[in-house]
Amino acid sequence: MIFRYSNGTISSEDLTLCTVKVEGNQIRVEGSYNLLLKRKGFNTYDIYQYNSKIGEIKNFNLQYSMFNFIVSRPQLVAFMRGYENSVKIFTTSNTEVGEIRRIQDGLEAYLNDTYDPYIIIVYLVLLSNFSNAMPYPRYRTSRVSKYRGLIYFIPLLLILVYLIPLPYYIDIAIYIALLIVFYYFLVIRRVNALPSHV
Repeated sequence: MIFRYSNGTISSEDLTLCTVKVEGNQIRVEGSYNLLLKRKGFNTYDIYQYNSKIGEIKNFNLQYSMFNFIVSRPQLVAFMRGYENSVKIFTTSNTEVGEIRRIQDGLEAYLNDTYDPYIIIVYLVLLSNFSNAMPYPRYRTSRVSKYRGLIYFIPLLLILVYLIPLPYYIDIAIYIALLIVFYYFLVIRRVNALPSHV
């Protein structure tokens, strides 16, 4: 079965099945599938149906109707942060139950037909907060930090050149050569790297 979450509604085959409403510390699912998720703590919920507790979820691991369902923690974290576009759900015996994928306008979930649709509904509701997650920008090192080793090395090299007993004109030539190298790495390459405006 394939389910879709978009704008607070869950549908299948273009038919709206239920709506999702957040009320304080509760998430209410109403329609063809009725659920109430009561928050107990950080990433911990009790799951109720018709005022009877039917399951519990801790750190996105679901205990439902005497069965346990888990998600891969690294994959889940990558999905929440926007680096991955899907997360898979497994039984404790490592059998794949379903998969939730991020699509343009929400989430799409695939469920193996042998399992209860409530499993995927619970995961869709909990992961709906991350349907539009954007990855963090990559850290870009500055040009100065690229050549920091060179900046630290040049004074030592200058002291070494000064201590070597060479004629003064050779010392001056070495100083000028080092200055040109330093200028090339920190100034000329930076100017060449700038985008040209047409």
